Amino acid sequence: MRTFRVIDKLTGEEADVKQIAFNEDWARGLIWCDMEGFYVGEEGTLILVDECGEFAYCPPDRFEVLWEGVE
Repeated sequence: MRTFRVIDKLTGEEADVKQIAFNEDWARGLIWCDMEGFYVGEEGTLILVDECGEFAYCPPDRFEVLWEGVE
């Protein structure tokens, strides 16, 4: 199984999903205190999801995805 980490290109650190949902306009529809995390769509699109099933497509080139594990 392959897992991944998401690096915030603005900070150089692992992305803080709660802070992103709380502060960034493109993710404002998400429930910041109930974040599920990131998913990668079939076409490679990065998606941020909350625990209520709401989601937001991440802006292109905003984050770096680091793949780990085996395929």
